[in-house]
Amino acid sequence: MLKNISEEKKIFIIFLFAHFLIWSLIGTIRLVLPTDTLEGIWWGSLFSFGNPKHPPLAGWISYFVYNTFKSDMSLYFVSQAFIVGGLIYTYKLAKFFLEPKQAMLSVVILEGCWIYSYITGYYGFNPDVVLLFTLPMVTYYFYRCMSYSKCYDWIMLGTSVGISFMGKYQTVFLLLGMFIWAAIFNRKVFRNKLFYVSVIIAFIIFLPHLIWLIENNFMPLSYYEAKLETFEWFGHILEPISFILMQISLIAGVAFIFALNKFIDKSKFHLTKNIDKRGWFLLILTLTPLIAQVIMAVISGGNVRPQWGFVYWYMTGIILFYFLPWQISDKGFSNTVKTSYIVMLIIFLAFGTMLTIEKSYRSRYPVATVWNDFQQMWQKEFHSPIKYVSGLIDFSYPITIYGNPKSINLMDIPVEKNIWIDLKDVEKHGVLILIKHEDEIEGFTKKACPNLAPNTKIIPKEYKFTLTNALGQSREYHMYYFFIPPRKI
Repeated sequence: MLKNISEEKKIFIIFLFAHFLIWSLIGTIRLVLPTDTLEGIWWGSLFSFGNPKHPPLAGWISYFVYNTFKSDMSLYFVSQAFIVGGLIYTYKLAKFFLEPKQAMLSVVILEGCWIYSYITGYYGFNPDVVLLFTLPMVTYYFYRCMSYSKCYDWIMLGTSVGISFMGKYQTVFLLLGMFIWAAIFNRKVFRNKLFYVSVIIAFIIFLPHLIWLIENNFMPLSYYEAKLETFEWFGHILEPISFILMQISLIAGVAFIFALNKFIDKSKFHLTKNIDKRGWFLLILTLTPLIAQVIMAVISGGNVRPQWGFVYWYMTGIILFYFLPWQISDKGFSNTVKTSYIVMLIIFLAFGTMLTIEKSYRSRYPVATVWNDFQQMWQKEFHSPIKYVSGLIDFSYPITIYGNPKSINLMDIPVEKNIWIDLKDVEKHGVLILIKHEDEIEGFTKKACPNLAPNTKIIPKEYKFTLTNALGQSREYHMYYFFIPPRKI
């Protein structure tokens, strides 16, 4: 099978396989899936063209995979499959800018960019993982369209843009970069009929979600408004600085691998003097999304989350090799690959150790014990099973997905605005509220049951549970709970 493949490509295939395997297996240390993934499974089970935070694609995939294979590992595999797919498209793109060895290494050194590794074990499969696949695919077909303008490429560009938008709205920032580059270097594309064919294809794919947004008053906007809202003047300064520093920390490992091996290979550092439209392609498409989000942080002063920028750094390796030319020797090629494996191992050991020794409910939540205790307490008072659960998502979503018998999660939105929930049925069956801090109980209770009698005393009770890390060491946690009692309607 590999006989007709060059030695470089063989090394690349082995690298991708090693990356896929090691970062998929990291999930075996956890007892429960990451909260983002559990949330996605629940959203996917609603069979809706939208959810309270994002377009539906990640949720659909999460639910379909989990419901089909009934295994946590299946979602870790899917997460890395998307990431490896993104790396492959990045490699295909790199070949337009670099020599074969450089193109391969520009992807291999991305092992120093920890978004490609830790995200599977920490976040699992979520909309950001979808973008790690779709954004390189969109960029690849956009470059082909700008270079060759073939019908197939335009169709694939429209398809990939539509799919990417169904994964996460942040795709718009990449499109902004694409528009700026085309407006400067290839304005004739706006007179090309195939350009509009591509736009129509993307629009058709996104249309069902757009209709859902209109019908539901653009529900996800409230999530982003809450993130961007601030009441402190210094947020307009600190948030942009924090965002930029986190982006630098993300790509520092990539720059280290590149610089170290360039130095070992005795290649002098000199910057490409003349930046042509290909160089501007790399810079504009990479930096525009990041600059746009820095501007958002400056204007809003709110929490522009660092991971919103992490997904745009897939061309980092290409940029380094393109602007800091390096004639790689055979030894330099080998050393760079080896260094990337060493970095992979270091990150794996660091992150694996953290997951092994940590005693956190986010990864070691004893769902069966907690759910059984609350079922017994509830039935003693109300002589019926618990149907609805709400409160802190770290406590409620594991119960919703793993618990038996099954429960319905009210999600962190007011129940009267929850299009998937019947308020009368919630009042009829009551709700179990789970929170971390005692003073949160009233807010969550009013979200879950706004028609609760005014004279109802909302007094949270403490519940303690013990979790054990992978080494057998235990830690006791406490949460607070409140039973919204069933009502006769």
